[in-house]
Amino acid sequence: MKNEIRFKKKDILKLIEQGNDRELCFIMLYEVYEEGAFSNLVIKKADKAAREYGKSLDFVRAMLYGTITYTFTIDFLVRHICKEECEEMDPVARTAIRMAIWQMQFGDNIPDYAACDSAVEIVKKYNPKAAGFVNAVLRKYTKAPEAKKYIEQYKPGIRVSLKPEIYGILKNDFGKQRAYEIGKAFLEPPKVTVRFDPIKYTREEIVLSFAKDGIAAVPGKFVPSCLEISGNLKNLEKTEAFTKYGVFVQGEGAMLASIVACPKKGDKILDCCAAPGGKTTHMAEIAGRDCEITALDINESRVELINENCARLGIDCVNTICMDAAKISKDKDNRKSFDIVLCDVPCSGLGLIGKKPDIRERMTFDDMEALLPVQYDILDHACKMVRPGGALIYCTCTLNSSENEEQVQRFIEEHKNFHTVSILDHLPNNIYMDNDRREEASNGMITLCPDTDGCEGFFICRIERDGNE
Repeated sequence: MKNEIRFKKKDILKLIEQGNDRELCFIMLYEVYEEGAFSNLVIKKADKAAREYGKSLDFVRAMLYGTITYTFTIDFLVRHICKEECEEMDPVARTAIRMAIWQMQFGDNIPDYAACDSAVEIVKKYNPKAAGFVNAVLRKYTKAPEAKKYIEQYKPGIRVSLKPEIYGILKNDFGKQRAYEIGKAFLEPPKVTVRFDPIKYTREEIVLSFAKDGIAAVPGKFVPSCLEISGNLKNLEKTEAFTKYGVFVQGEGAMLASIVACPKKGDKILDCCAAPGGKTTHMAEIAGRDCEITALDINESRVELINENCARLGIDCVNTICMDAAKISKDKDNRKSFDIVLCDVPCSGLGLIGKKPDIRERMTFDDMEALLPVQYDILDHACKMVRPGGALIYCTCTLNSSENEEQVQRFIEEHKNFHTVSILDHLPNNIYMDNDRREEASNGMITLCPDTDGCEGFFICRIERDGNE
């Protein structure tokens, strides 16, 4: 039976003040595993409090994201070595056990006794009856032969910590070897990339500006206006590059979508599912801010994010509307009037696994199946807004062909007045290119992957409406 634990804010603040990293991480993990919280939000909230005390949560962050990332592998090891099923345990026990085993198996120079003893003490505080069980499981794990803990001997999905529902999709769509390479790439530390407006500023200006604030910036993999940044990023929003030069934090794959859209001066553009405004503002910058963009989102608070980002970047050519993109065609006055309609639809997010480890644990096959009609409905309604000769850009941040190529194929079959067009001329010169990609791009599509492109997984397709309607 699930324990009902309520963590009080004052108790969390006390842990931060005391520097009790393991118990703080346990609380965060419990909220993620058992309460459905998002890891990025719980660490963000703790970070804000930690700054008030001048504390660093680097170890907490590494333990939090590390444990969530390797949950599938950890649960396998507990089952294989300790003969126990994490899913059948008391929630406090399994959270503490997962956190302790991450420290012993994947942590950097963390003594086994420190991981075990602290886990048991935490369980004594939150569920004393489970302390003996947790102690027994962890002691059994520590005494097991190292050969049993050697991850590389196990199946590829276990080695890259992807459950069969997700790893099976990668194998089906990319083949066994490539699936493993993608899985390994998702285990690499996620990169932070930003874009700048090259019409207003040079790359050198931005790099020097970042350097003033102790941040290193190097060119991205393929987008010319992209920079990969590293260093002290905790106060990124207060840096000169952010406040004066208007850099925008965005994945390089997402940046490419706006480039493939190829907005020009004077274009009338519709951005569906636009929040927080990354592609909206990027398209405005590419068009020299001389265009007319309507940006939609179904959530009022997320529409406000678009407004805030446009205001920060000084972009005044965007009109925002709170609306379900699947109902946009009801606006009969604007049908067939947009030069570009961009649909970055809700998706399973498999391409973001490296940045959002929660997806590994939560995304199911049923969840992915449920998204398919939603995606197609948006595409079906949005296409009615494209003018003859205009472009419809369909994109997702997933690597699931059911959500990508198969959706495009169905759309083309059911909309004879639309066709995919080559995007080879739109792709940056230094993007990874082989024969398979060249063929894919000549058919209007590209799938970016972390192993070959060094960015998040992302799918983009350019579809155009016949011009002779």
